[in-house]
Amino acid sequence: MTNEDKKISIETGDAGKGTSDIAEEANTEELEERALSVFSSERNEDLTALTFCLITTFFVLLFTKWLV
Repeated sequence: MTNEDKKISIETGDAGKGTSDIAEEANTEELEERALSVFSSERNEDLTALTFCLITTFFVLLFTKWLV
């Protein structure tokens, strides 16, 4: 088994569904940056969805107040 074939196991917790195997020579900084960018994009999507919900709720309340 060469160095390129060696794998290490990383505990990813409940969110990652257990463990992940990566190459021993993997660039961990790059993997960390990719993971953080995924969390960042999910956070942005959540904030966008929250903003649309608040705007929609405002318009619904505004128009129901006018229509009644």
